[in-house]
Amino acid sequence: MKTMYRRMQILSMIPRSGTITTQQIEERLGARGVEGISRRMIQRDLEAIHSSGYFPIRYEEDGQAYYWSWVDGAQILKVGAMEPHTALTYCLVNERMPNILPSSSHRYLDPYFRSAQALLDDQSELPVSRWREKVRTIPRSLQMTPPRMDDHVTDTVYEAVLRERRISLSYRPRGENTPKEYPWINPLGLVFVESLVYLVATIKEYANPVQFLLHRVDTATLRDEAALVPEGFSLQAYIESGEFSYPVGDTIINLRALFERRAAAYLFDTPLPGTKRLEDFDEKRVLLEAEVLDSLQLRWWLRGFGDDVEVLEPAGLREEFQTTANRLSRMYNRPSR
Repeated sequence: MKTMYRRMQILSMIPRSGTITTQQIEERLGARGVEGISRRMIQRDLEAIHSSGYFPIRYEEDGQAYYWSWVDGAQILKVGAMEPHTALTYCLVNERMPNILPSSSHRYLDPYFRSAQALLDDQSELPVSRWREKVRTIPRSLQMTPPRMDDHVTDTVYEAVLRERRISLSYRPRGENTPKEYPWINPLGLVFVESLVYLVATIKEYANPVQFLLHRVDTATLRDEAALVPEGFSLQAYIESGEFSYPVGDTIINLRALFERRAAAYLFDTPLPGTKRLEDFDEKRVLLEAEVLDSLQLRWWLRGFGDDVEVLEPAGLREEFQTTANRLSRMYNRPSR
């Protein structure tokens, strides 16, 4: 094997976090089908790479063993240089998804992020380098100030989800100042709802999943035991069951509502799931008929339209809105203080 190619193979095995020994490199080369490379040859190659000063690797000596790693913060090795489109993808992931990645993954990818940014800066004349200046995302709803989360708690919970390990939590339920202790929590997944992060988990041996808001966790401790995952559990199925819609019972209702035309305009572009009819009712209003889960989320959505929507059916939901309207009328007919 040519010296250059062999050394590039060896460099590719040095981890960004943690260390690797000469023996482990030898075993991995063998697993790749590379034969005839002795451990002594690998050690000489590593020493030559290290002494050259071109590649920021380091080692720690423990007896006769050498543990190799990249220097903290070292940029990725640009062999088969990163393409601008790849660099753009890394930059967008770093900008738009920082809270979704576990901290260990973010630390691992950080050299790639910085190398990607440097490449786009160096090649700013390329259209792809200016793509981020040309796109923006705007939320439809009013954006609230995100709650503050403890970095250690976040790292611990993310690591527990990643490694499928139990954790112990000290958690403050809403409206309470005294935290409640949960010595045995089985993390199942994380759900991001706008600026809120929910930990979906089970408690002890119970199979029924519950939700913990991450910013209400005071302390989190990673345990050595493997988490217990309910048989057949799926985070996607859990969400689709309506757990984050806050269902009122488990019924599907036939919603009929009249919307002012200007308020309903976007429903033609992004229909409500379960829509059966969306058509003109008269010159000013649009009729919506849909099969939807009876939930608090549905009520919040409808109330957001104010007097631009009139609920027709089901009768029980219409009565709720009539009661709300009467209460609002009494409230606003009182003199302001």
